[in-house]
This record gives sequence, C-alpha cells and structure tokens, in this order.
Amino acid sequence: MYFLHWRSLQQRKVQRNPKLFITLFICPVLIMILYGIYSIEPDMNPITSARKNSKASLPTGYTFIHKSNSSFEDEFSTSIKNHTEKNRQRRLKTYSVSDRYTKFGMRDSLLCWEDSKFMGSFEENCNFIKRYPIGDSLPYLQELGLAGDFVDFPNPRIPVIVTAASSNHFLEVQALMQNLHSVVFPKYKNLKFIFYDIGLNENEKEMVKKHCRCEFRSFPFEKYPEHVQILKGYTFKPLLTQTVLNEYGFVMWMDASIRLRTGKLDSLFEMAMKKGITIIEGDLGVGHRTDPSTFKFLREDPCLFVDKNETQTGFFLIYRTRFTIETIMRPWVSCALTSGCMYFPGSQDRINCVSPNELGTCHRFDQSVLSIILWRLYDPDIGRVYIPGTFFEVHRSHTARYFEYLEKKSKLLIV
Repeated sequence: MYFLHWRSLQQRKVQRNPKLFITLFICPVLIMILYGIYSIEPDMNPITSARKNSKASLPTGYTFIHKSNSSFEDEFSTSIKNHTEKNRQRRLKTYSVSDRYTKFGMRDSLLCWEDSKFMGSFEENCNFIKRYPIGDSLPYLQELGLAGDFVDFPNPRIPVIVTAASSNHFLEVQALMQNLHSVVFPKYKNLKFIFYDIGLNENEKEMVKKHCRCEFRSFPFEKYPEHVQILKGYTFKPLLTQTVLNEYGFVMWMDASIRLRTGKLDSLFEMAMKKGITIIEGDLGVGHRTDPSTFKFLREDPCLFVDKNETQTGFFLIYRTRFTIETIMRPWVSCALTSGCMYFPGSQDRINCVSPNELGTCHRFDQSVLSIILWRLYDPDIGRVYIPGTFFEVHRSHTARYFEYLEKKSKLLIV
C-alpha cells in the first residue's frame, strides 16, 4: 500500500511539473549520445586523415565509400545472386565466368536476363553515375579542377593533342609524331601538342625535346597515390587528360599506335564539341574485359554490360563542359586515384584476354571504367559518339626511327 501511494504521488508531481519529466527522461538520452560522439577514436589512417583535412569539398551528389567496406561487398554479392528473382517471366542466359567471380559466390556461371538494360531517363542515369563512390580521391580533386562546382571556361575550337610514352614505346611514338608532322601540322599551323614522359631515359628525353615540335612534360607521379606509378595500371591517362583539359578545355588523346588518315579534322572537332566526347569502338563486351571488383566498386551490375562492346581509349576527344566534367571526367579520375576501383594489386598481370568467352577473364583498366560510364550515359545510342574509321587507323607495334631521319636530314642541310 505504501508503494502504491508513493507511486501515485510521483505521477502527480510529473503531471504538475512537465519540466521535471523532461529532465528525468531526456537528459540521460543526451548524455548517452554525447558520450558516443566523443568516445570515437581519432582516424589514424593517413589517407582518410588527409581527406578530412583537405580543403577540397565533396562534389554535389557524390558519395564516399572506402574500398575496404565489407558490407558493400556483401551487398554486391547479394545483388548478383538475386538477379534471377527480378522477373521470372523473362528469358535467362547463362554466361561462364572466370575464377575472379568466386569471391562473389559465382563459381561457374552467371545468369543474366537477355534483355538486361539500363532503366530510367538520361537524367536518372547521369545521377546514377554521380553517386559512384569517389574512394580515396578527394584530396586530389581540388587541384585537378574536379572538386566543388563547375567553373565556366572559354570555348576552344581546336583541341590540344596529348600523348605519353615510356622507353618501350619510344620507336612507336616516333611513328605517331611523323604522322602528325606530315598529316596534321600542315593543316593546323597553331595546333598545340603536349608530350608526357612517363618513363624515358635521358637520351630519349633529349631526342623528343629536340624533334617533337611539342611541349615536353614529365608526369608528376610523386603527387599521386603509389599505385599510379604502375604503368600497366593505366591510371595515369585519366589524370593527365584532366590536367590538360583543365588548362585548355579541349583534348585529343592519341596513343602511340594511332595514325591519322587525313588532316581535315574540322568535322571531327565539331562532333566532339557537340557530343562532349568521341571515342573508338572496341571489339568484345565490357563484361568480358572488366574485373568484377570494378563492377563491385561502382555498384554496377555486370549483366548490364556482357553484350556491350567496350570503347577504346587509344584515341578520343573530350570537350570541357559541365556535363563532361561531372559525369565523365570526375568519376573516371576518382576511380583512377583509388586502388581497388580501376587498379587493384595483381591486376596489371591480367591485361591479356586469353579466354574471351568468360566474363571477367581480363581487365582493361581505364578502358573498362570509361566504357562503363559511356554505356550508362549513351545506351542505346552509343554509336553516335564513335569516331568514324575514315579518320584514323590503329597500327600497334608499328615503329619508325623518325628522329634518326631528322638528324641525318639536318646534317645534310648543314653540309
């Protein structure tokens, strides 16, 4: 009886004094929340610490997911396993997969709908790309002009030609320069040409500076994450493309194997300015030439890309607009800067596609990622951004001793 009487008195006190009720019940909750916030250990990871201390701001619409997020890997695995549950009335097709898929629960095959396609409007697919994780790239985006809002840029009419080479492509890049000097330079007198050294010896550097009729630059590997130094990871290509794009607004990238058939390129330039990007069509499906780790990182379903031909990054033109910066360059560069997206340990040994019938049998790095981006943007009309074959040829391993020829020619003129 005494207990019941005491309880009744307490209830009446609370009713008469609502402030007492708040104090008794709300304050303990606030104390628990504050304790949870201030008891979190400081971030000792140098990469994430740099990101927090960086002046770069997270671009609008983008998310940050660290490459080691195990729950995200589980999410990807579940999405693949449940693919057949989406619509049982549609026809399924079985694709054999490489052993790289075993870590995601796929041992022998992957079931995909025959009519798998990107859903939603063009705007929705643009926003999907903007939600790609940016990984560890945030500290570098400010300098590359990819953090914060887009800034308008003067509209150039002619692109800057950009290429890069190391010693193993020294003779091949000479053949490219011979092609440019004889076919393109006579047509465009003020054309700018930038050559990036990514591994030449001292003698080769001097020869390029003397004969290339270009601006010679050394790629600053020391500024970027360690994995960028691995040339067969091809992460340097998005980075130097964005560097020049940020300076001049219009870039024509050419691998050492590209040969132009004509110097009349005005229509190609106009096409690039209108579409934002023009690029070479590849041969095999993106799904066959992309490691599942890349699909996992980007939150993309590999079934959407199995029958879509890759695009080749050996020759492309890109024009600087808000659209190309936010939906092409920013995700491409962010992926290049994050180990586990475009490059991951051991992937440099998987560039040769020895079993083209299996999904994920090889990995094409910058080419794989840009293909994923462009298919999501332009499907089903991606053909409108392909460079017509009338403009170029691809001559891999075609070499020339062009600099030696120029040296001999110079000596003859002196005599």
